[in-house]
Amino acid sequence: MADDKVEPSAGLPRNKIGPKIAEFFLVLMDIIKVVLLGGPVMFRTVLNILRPRKLKNVSGQLALITGGANGLGREMALLLADHGCNIVIVDIDLKSAEKTCDDLRKKRVSAHAYQVDVSSFKDVETLAAKINGDIGPVDILINNAGLIHFTFLQNSSVDEVNKLIDVNVKSYIWVTKIFLSEMMERKQGHIVAISSICGIYPHPWAVMYTTTKHAVNGFMGALREQLRLQGYGRQIRTTCVSPYYISTRKDVTDFLQEPRFELLTTEYSARVIVDGILRNEPTVAVPPFLDLGIRLMQIFPVKIQQLVRDIVVKEHDLHSVKA
Repeated sequence: MADDKVEPSAGLPRNKIGPKIAEFFLVLMDIIKVVLLGGPVMFRTVLNILRPRKLKNVSGQLALITGGANGLGREMALLLADHGCNIVIVDIDLKSAEKTCDDLRKKRVSAHAYQVDVSSFKDVETLAAKINGDIGPVDILINNAGLIHFTFLQNSSVDEVNKLIDVNVKSYIWVTKIFLSEMMERKQGHIVAISSICGIYPHPWAVMYTTTKHAVNGFMGALREQLRLQGYGRQIRTTCVSPYYISTRKDVTDFLQEPRFELLTTEYSARVIVDGILRNEPTVAVPPFLDLGIRLMQIFPVKIQQLVRDIVVKEHDLHSVKA
C-alpha cells in the first residue's frame, strides 16, 4: 500500500514515476533526432524557394485530366502538351472535350476524349480498361472535376449534398484507387488533386463545398503518407493544389460580385499548378504562400481569426447568399 501513496509534488504513484521519466527522456531523444535530421531538410526547403528545383521531363508521358474539357482543366492540358505530354481528357461534356483535344493535337501530341461520370466506380473502371487498351498506362493523374456550391447548410438540399460529395470527393477516391494499382505495379506515377483554398480556410458561405475540399486535402495527405510507408514515396508523387477563386467559373463570379481580393485568371492558375507538378511539389497554393498565411492565422485564438475574417476578408459583405 505504501508504494501506491501519491507524492504531492509528483502527482503520480511512486512506482510509476520511474517509467514516466524514462519515457520522457526517450521522447526527448527522438525530438533531438528529428531536429538534427530535419535541419538539412529545412535548408533544402528554403533553398528551393530561393532557387526552385528543375522541372522534370514529361515528354511522351500520358496525363489524364478529369473535368479537362473547359476552364482550368483545359489550360493545364495545353501547358502539359507544351512540355510534350500526351493527354486524356475525361469530362461529362464530350463536345467540349473533343474541341480541347483538337487544340491539343495542334501541339503535336496525342489527345483522346472520353465521356465519363467519374463519380461512378464502375464507369471509371471501364474507362481505365479502355485507356489501357487504346493508349497505354497513365503517368500523371489529375483529379480536377468538381462542383461549387455557395449556400448555408440549411439551404442545401439532400440531392445537392449528395452530388457534391459524389463529384468532389468520391470521384477523386475512385479515380485514384483504380489508376493507383497500375502505378504501383510500374513503380512510377504522379497523382494530383485540385482542391481549393476552402480546403484550408473554412468558408461560411459554402459549408458543404468547404467540407468536400477539406476531405480532398485529408485524402491526399493520408495517401502521401501511405505511399511513403509502403516504399513508393519517391516513385509515386502526389500534389494537392489549393487555389484561390478563379475568375472563369461563372458560379464564382456571380457570387463574388465585389470580392475583397481580385480573382485569379485561369492562365495564371494553370501555370502555377503545372510548374508545381513538374517540380514534384507535394502541395501547391495559388497564389504561392497563400496557404502559409492562412496556417499562420490559425495559430491565433478563434476570436482573433474572426477579426481577420471581419476586417480583412470582409466576409459579412457577401450578401448574395440568403441566410
